[in-house]
Amino acid sequence: MEALAAIYADTPAFTFTDTKPTSGSIAVEVDTSDTTDSAQPKYLPPIHLHFVLPALYPLVDGPRISLECSWLSTKSLAMIEKQLGEIWRVEGGMCVLDSYANHLRHELGSFTIGVSSLPEVTAYNERRVEEVFGMQTFLCMICMERQSGRHCVELGCTHVHCVQCLREYWGMLIDEGSVWMVRCPHPGCPQPITEDEMGRVLDRERVRRYGELSEQRRVDMDSTHCAWCPREGCGRWGARDRLNDKLCICSCGYAFCVCCRRVWHGTSFCAIDSRMQVLEEYRRALEDGVGLEAMQKRYGKAVLESMLEREEKESESLRFIETVTRACPTCGVRIVKAYGCNHIRCTQCNSHFCYLCGELFGRADPLAHFRVAGTGCYLKLLEGVLGDQADPEEEDDLV
Repeated sequence: MEALAAIYADTPAFTFTDTKPTSGSIAVEVDTSDTTDSAQPKYLPPIHLHFVLPALYPLVDGPRISLECSWLSTKSLAMIEKQLGEIWRVEGGMCVLDSYANHLRHELGSFTIGVSSLPEVTAYNERRVEEVFGMQTFLCMICMERQSGRHCVELGCTHVHCVQCLREYWGMLIDEGSVWMVRCPHPGCPQPITEDEMGRVLDRERVRRYGELSEQRRVDMDSTHCAWCPREGCGRWGARDRLNDKLCICSCGYAFCVCCRRVWHGTSFCAIDSRMQVLEEYRRALEDGVGLEAMQKRYGKAVLESMLEREEKESESLRFIETVTRACPTCGVRIVKAYGCNHIRCTQCNSHFCYLCGELFGRADPLAHFRVAGTGCYLKLLEGVLGDQADPEEEDDLV
């Protein structure tokens, strides 16, 4: 008993009584490290080995035992008790309780977990994984300091980072709206983040903002299947109809036309935008003076000037986007290059293309595009590589 007490020191796994006959129990956690089943829990609730030691134990009589386990069937427990009896017959005359415990821990063989016990087994496994993780130390790849597991989080890709660094890094990206970059920060790791992992690191407000921005980005990028509802105050999106892609029905019940953003008008053509008609008429009136006073009286001079100013700003924005950006030839996302070479990788669809002409690169030899003599991109891989920071002489040397 003293030897077993020393083996299980500082744990509640071993208890016994000083009265005669001596009795007690050992809580044995099965070693599952050798299992090849990825679905098998790493930790299982312990098997309780209850024992009573007869007066002539161990020289003559073996211990009287019984097993208790929530995830093994009665038939399985009876079979294991029989195996332990074989150990006594082989090692008769010796103390066998530790041998019994080792057999339960390392040599139990194959076993089946009862379906009814799965919730308990899952909860126990999660608790033990968290306990063991908290007792270890890990090197955070962000701050490059060793941290206790209690202050770290392990992501689905098995990379470990301290919670403080992740909270600051992910929080900065979400505040900036760069939700597509919220992933494992380990260099080269493409692992996306689960809701559970995000909830363990970020506050509720940032998790909510991440969900809203992610949904908005998904809808914006998937315009062939869904569209935002134009109904004022709705803010939700609907799926486009499979038979008529101009029809979209929002979850609020509003059916609208994707093209003109008005209430669904069936198979009829979309009505001409009256706002644009008024603006064109107002422009003509400003140029030749005919009907200008009547229009200002009908619509209001301030209203007409405001509409014209808004339309000119929108047109200017569109012209600016067309001028300073290049559309990805695969998904259409607009990309602006501040500096760097003209070999572009789209962060949305991972396509590789030329920033100068927009041609999609071949996978075998992407840079061959810049070696084709006689083309407008010939030997221009590094043209504009320094962007706004370039010195003209340095730029000429690079080209």
